[in-house]
Amino acid sequence: MAVAVGGRFRADSLGADGWFRVLVWVTVASVYAMLVLGGVVRVTESGLGCGDDWPLCAGQWLPPLESKAIIEYAHRVAASFLVGPLIVATFICAWLRYRREPWIIWPAAIAVVLVIIQALLGGLTVTTELSGHVVMTHLAVAELTLACCVLLAVMAHRGGMRDSPATWAVGKTRLFPPLAMAAAVALFLLILSGSYLTNTASATWACNQWPLCTNEWGGVFPGGKLALIHMVHRYVALVAGLFIIYALHLGFRGRMQPSVIRLLAMAALALFAAQVLAGAGMIWAGFGQDVEVRALHLALASGVWGVMVALVTLTYSRESRKSDL
Repeated sequence: MAVAVGGRFRADSLGADGWFRVLVWVTVASVYAMLVLGGVVRVTESGLGCGDDWPLCAGQWLPPLESKAIIEYAHRVAASFLVGPLIVATFICAWLRYRREPWIIWPAAIAVVLVIIQALLGGLTVTTELSGHVVMTHLAVAELTLACCVLLAVMAHRGGMRDSPATWAVGKTRLFPPLAMAAAVALFLLILSGSYLTNTASATWACNQWPLCTNEWGGVFPGGKLALIHMVHRYVALVAGLFIIYALHLGFRGRMQPSVIRLLAMAALALFAAQVLAGAGMIWAGFGQDVEVRALHLALASGVWGVMVALVTLTYSRESRKSDL
């Protein structure tokens, strides 16, 4: 177990105390659960389940006994009474114990700022009656909050970023660190394009086939604004996906890189493939009407993002002992 002296990690040790690691991972799990619940709100069209009231629900503190109101209110309660307090508690503990460690205190502080912005955007989402751009920004901030918490969790094990190239980055594998970073950015943009699609009128149901929009040749570049928006997301997924796959395969090829990096690269690739299949399944299930498949598609997107952030952070972090992550 690592020991902090005067708010800094001891020179002969890496990472934070075990209790702090547990707290951070619980926070990561809660943020991811909130994202999944937010996805359920979207696919069940429960965003206005409480009407245009915020923080009240239909003018009262407890939701009416209606499914959409309960789903929307559950999302608010999870964000306000679970995720928010956990992030604040993590920051307080980081400040008390590791405030001189920049790779601990800064992600914790940024997460607090993001969760405040997220709360304000949640209220704005309701009061603007689900404005597409506000909903997309709401999701972007939520994904960035998850990224901060994942980065903090990895740093709680590693103790900081390295100041020299990794010893395992040789041959073609030396391209993996920068490509992994670029792949994470591409994935984030892909998630935002998916959010834009789902929040643009009925664009989600504008194409009735996969991978083409229709059975006809015109399905490659369909006419009509909604169908075109739908296909643009697929083309972004194709270009970004090929790049992500290439970057990830460098993460598990060869034997020089640490086993945890190889395993995370394979996990990210498997999750990405599952997410693509879930996206296709939305269409195969009948114009995206299968709520479970749509919710799975959104949950997998955040899952891939979390794993990618962990992978990038590990790639650039200090070399660890075998006992560490």
